[in-house]
Amino acid sequence: MKKAIFKISGMDCPSEENLIRMKLENIDSIVDQEYDLTNRTLTVIHDNDIDQIDSAIAELNLDSKLLENE
Repeated sequence: MKKAIFKISGMDCPSEENLIRMKLENIDSIVDQEYDLTNRTLTVIHDNDIDQIDSAIAELNLDSKLLENE
């Protein structure tokens, strides 16, 4: 398993969280998601390449940046 942390500057309320959840719901490699609206971060536990997840989040134009993927 891998853990990716995204900084999503445009995510500041539950509406953006739901938008991201809907965008990621069909990506099978995602095992878990943890949203931190206060710090505007998303932690994704996944078991595949991060590119598909990163691209899907970027398509939402919420000023996202992959901080780490370990």
